[in-house]
Amino acid sequence: MTGLSFFSGLSVVIPTRRDEPPDWVQDIITTSRNEVSEVMVVIERDADPIAMRPSVSGAERVRVLIQPGTTKADALNIGLQSAKNPFVIFLDADVQLEAGQLSIVRKLLDETDFVSVAYGQRAPPFPVISFVSGWFFGAKRSTFIDIGGWAEGYVEDVETARRILQAGHTIRTAPFAVKLRRPVRNPIAKGLATIFPNR
Repeated sequence: MTGLSFFSGLSVVIPTRRDEPPDWVQDIITTSRNEVSEVMVVIERDADPIAMRPSVSGAERVRVLIQPGTTKADALNIGLQSAKNPFVIFLDADVQLEAGQLSIVRKLLDETDFVSVAYGQRAPPFPVISFVSGWFFGAKRSTFIDIGGWAEGYVEDVETARRILQAGHTIRTAPFAVKLRRPVRNPIAKGLATIFPNR
């Protein structure tokens, strides 16, 4: 899959902590370059932007943003607000992105407002309509902004799933799973939110 057919309409937002290896972000940028028209690397406000620069050196269509607040939701929302395209995909820096995955999610966004990507060896064997994956999540930008974007909370993706469902939307699950470079934060809370989205 070349991914070029969706090139002009997709922005990617990568929230990046100052303690994450720069080559993780560089790998994502390199893998995604034929599938997106814009990549925004959002760094923590107290991080050194010069020190973070090597992670995006030589990449085209890359912008570095400094988040104004201190939470992950804040970083994701500054990317959402700054995106220039109608479709936005949010990727954690620890995602091991494979070629073609962004284009699959982008195509699904023609049919739905939100797409979530599971992690692991395979996609869930049954439909899940309440799951937000903070590590790999796609949205129609205007719809997401209209409902308030990423929600603050102890686990921002759980709170965001509630917000999306309460607004009357569903969340489609992608037909593939993504590999991560480290364990998921708060896996029990995220699993319970998938089963009991309105608790």
